[in-house]
Amino acid sequence: MNFFENTSHQSFSDLILGENIYIDKTSQIANLYKKHNKFEILIRPWGFGKTLLLDTIKFIFTNGVEHSFIRNLNIATMDMEIPKQTVLKLDFSDRKIQSAEGFRSFIYSYYKSYLFEQNIQVKLNSELNTYWLTMHFIRAVARTSPTGQIVFLIDNYDQPFLRFLEDRVVNFPALYNEMLDFYHALYDQVEYIDWLLLCGETKFALSTEKHEGLPYISDVSYSDQGTCICGFSQGDIRKYYDDFLQDEADANEETVNIFLGKITDWYGRYRFTPHNIPVTRPYSIKSYFSQNAGSTALRSFYPVERFYSFLPKLIAKYGRNHERLLAPNDCGYTFSDNLDPYNINMFSLLSQLGFYSFSSITLSKVSSCFQRYRYQSNMVNNEMNECYQKILAMAEKLRNRGKQTAS
Repeated sequence: MNFFENTSHQSFSDLILGENIYIDKTSQIANLYKKHNKFEILIRPWGFGKTLLLDTIKFIFTNGVEHSFIRNLNIATMDMEIPKQTVLKLDFSDRKIQSAEGFRSFIYSYYKSYLFEQNIQVKLNSELNTYWLTMHFIRAVARTSPTGQIVFLIDNYDQPFLRFLEDRVVNFPALYNEMLDFYHALYDQVEYIDWLLLCGETKFALSTEKHEGLPYISDVSYSDQGTCICGFSQGDIRKYYDDFLQDEADANEETVNIFLGKITDWYGRYRFTPHNIPVTRPYSIKSYFSQNAGSTALRSFYPVERFYSFLPKLIAKYGRNHERLLAPNDCGYTFSDNLDPYNINMFSLLSQLGFYSFSSITLSKVSSCFQRYRYQSNMVNNEMNECYQKILAMAEKLRNRGKQTAS
């Protein structure tokens, strides 16, 4: 049995056709769609399988639950209708998207290729701006959909924002406005859209005071439907990795429960709802069992170097008292806050990237008719604490260097 590695060259169908471990999340997908709003966003840290989730959604809506690949999965046994309809999936991690012109070129190329591949006889005017290109494209595609509507999936929607934090985008305001034009076109074409689902690591505002963009989007990141749709619950690990757990527990001369607790301390303890349901990063679990089998060492598999270009700088700049971030915080609603690209809330950014998670949630009664949740947070697990210490050390060096320069 292999461990499915989700890359740009593999998809849901590759997983099903191969000798792979697949943890069935199709019932969660069905429940999310059952209660879905028109525009939704799902935020999860790196390594949680967001791309695989979107690939699975695309396959289900394109082929229907009768398809042989998913006939034996949980969604096929559920008493609800999943209509076949056209699905569009974009990935904003494309390196062309580093300027307003690059974004528009990416959108135009995608639209033109899709129309050609699907033999839809509509000619797009290359002189149109992003807003009108999107308006004409959506109408043309919706007319060919079995339901007259489309499902629109956007993966890595926040990558242009993260590039901006890395100082790799020269004129970010122009790119930001171009993207807001795109989202505003989707908003104006709401009658042709059944479901727009955005996935990314961080949550940035999709509308501003000066640009309407997408003024309303429902955040399902902390909803009951989204709890385990990405990530492994302890039940998932026990069910699908039972043999591996037993082998590792025997090698460590421990019970399975004790060993599973250690695994959770290292790679788990993410909480996304008020319910005490710990979720574990799939990439780290997969990496441990495939690369670390038979070893007693628990180590980090998270590629923290991907943040070296900007996180230490941001912590040194915004987190003057960033050592407080290592202690439990009464963080209010910052887990679900929109990030302002021009004035970063470091705690919101770090929690969305996966360094922090809920440790406890209490409900306080403010008045007879108003209640408020208060969230207590902690460094999420040993893996992320190890990564954060590396980033913090780099931030301290930058701060000390700045003090020496100033003196």
